[in-house]
Amino acid sequence: MNKITKKLFFYFMTVASVLTVIVFAGFYGIFRHYSYQHHEMELHRRAETIKLRLESFMNSCVATQELGAYVKVLDDISMADAYFVTHDGKSYTCSCPCNNTIVIEKEPDGEVKEFANAIFRSGEYTLKKSRDEKGRAVLYAGIPVKEEGVTTAVVAIVDSFDIDQGSFWLSIGVLAVCLCLAFIISAFLASFLTKRFMAPIHKIASTVNELASGNYGVKTEINDNSEIGILAQETDLLAEKLAYASKEEERMEQMQKDYIANISHELRTPVTVLRSSIEALYEGMVPEDQISLYHGQMMTETISLQRLVDDMLELSRLENDGFLIEKEEMDLLMVLEDAVRSIRMIAEERQIKVHCEKPGEEWNCTGDYGRLRQMFLIVLDNALKYSENGRNIWIEAKERGEDYYISIRDEGCGIPYEKQKYVFNRFYRSSGKEADGTGLGLAIMKNIAKHHGIEIRLYSEEGKGTKFSFIIPVNHGK
Repeated sequence: MNKITKKLFFYFMTVASVLTVIVFAGFYGIFRHYSYQHHEMELHRRAETIKLRLESFMNSCVATQELGAYVKVLDDISMADAYFVTHDGKSYTCSCPCNNTIVIEKEPDGEVKEFANAIFRSGEYTLKKSRDEKGRAVLYAGIPVKEEGVTTAVVAIVDSFDIDQGSFWLSIGVLAVCLCLAFIISAFLASFLTKRFMAPIHKIASTVNELASGNYGVKTEINDNSEIGILAQETDLLAEKLAYASKEEERMEQMQKDYIANISHELRTPVTVLRSSIEALYEGMVPEDQISLYHGQMMTETISLQRLVDDMLELSRLENDGFLIEKEEMDLLMVLEDAVRSIRMIAEERQIKVHCEKPGEEWNCTGDYGRLRQMFLIVLDNALKYSENGRNIWIEAKERGEDYYISIRDEGCGIPYEKQKYVFNRFYRSSGKEADGTGLGLAIMKNIAKHHGIEIRLYSEEGKGTKFSFIIPVNHGK
């Protein structure tokens, strides 16, 4: 049993102990109260019985002898000390027809006299509680006795009150046994409930330990609406997030490896060509008439190598969330027209027609002119690369609701559906056909759009062409 289980068990048993004491004290109090109340009712009943009997004797002219005899045995009848007291505080005396006076030798003490006077004044049944020298409870019950409608005497019953010890201890014994049984059962229930309460906590702790050891596939499997259930749900959510983070970490590591492999592959070709050309020239193995050809090849590879490095640096800057580009007010249609003008000459050499449909008014927005131009040029350059001679490129610019909409569609080889999600990755080329470029263009384009709040949509069908759409918020950057 761990510490928290011991604490919970101790708390349960403390509560059970307190409840046991409360029940015992409550039972004792109720028992005493009920005993007092029962004894008071019994004294009242006796006093009423004696009163009625005495009045019947006193109101009969021939029952004087019986009255005297009855008064002498009042103690036995009331089962306590009984007094028959007159107004002057003395015992009641009566005369029989033979002129003999019946005297009651039992005289009341001062406290009984005082009690009797109080009854004479109130004229009704009275009960008084007191204690004797030994501290025992004493009950005084008194009732007026009337002769021809006039109160002439008082019956006072004095009885010491003691709880029936036999009944009391029997009741206490039964209660003690019941409480002991209840306490034992409570101990078992407390142990069971504590373990039941702690079970989900232990499960959560075990799950957390598994998570700490790197096993992110574990679940608490606890369905509960309590606070513990909420904690279990949060633990399961943490496990899911850790599992996702672990997969993302693995993916990022794989991307890093792929990136390094791609860079190595892209750098290997120009570096190999440059090294072989330089070695050939250095060792004098190149004929005089081919030296210029080697120089040209070296220049071409150097330009390709520089473009690759520039694209890598550009992409690295754009992928940095903290990188801020300089924005200014501009005409977006002018940027698009500038990009189209730059590729028209190359398109004409390959008999590719560029159709541009745009509105006549200006499209005012804020952005980086050079990078937006680069974004459109990347798409247009790809459209030229993957289109056969004599094909068409369609450019459309129009407003859609509160956004600017620009689409660039070619009639090239298209991109298979399963490969479309990879086209924005670094060094990825969707077509098996060899094409010039670093494989970083679309990744750069995507990041330029991201910094300008532009949404890019790709539509492509293999063998039928590709369409890139740009959705530019009208008020972006303002």
